Amino acid sequence: MPVTLYSDSNYAGKNVELAAGRYKLDADFNDTISSLQVPANWSVTLYDAEDFTGEKVTLTSDTANLAGVFDNKASSIEVTHKAAASTKESELYYVGGDWIIKSGGATGFLR
Repeated sequence: MPVTLYSDSNYAGKNVELAAGRYKLDADFNDTISSLQVPANWSVTLYDAEDFTGEKVTLTSDTANLAGVFDNKASSIEVTHKAAASTKESELYYVGGDWIIKSGGATGFLR
């Protein structure tokens, strides 16, 4: 699920979905972003200059109203997706000349 930008607060108005990447906003969205939805493990950095410079703010969750934060200021955006951290722990053993990896119930051999 990508990040969604909205021209109005409370996830209303014109909207666009963005996958991971860097974007210079066109005339339809430059200086108009007022809310955004950010799924888990995603982040959005809004810049007030079109070349990913100037004042910036990074958001990691849904924001229904950017007033007082960065309302109608964004000219470029960087969207990042971070892979969810694994909850499985791996163990590495050396037994009889072989390396054995145990991870979440699975076992593998390294030779």
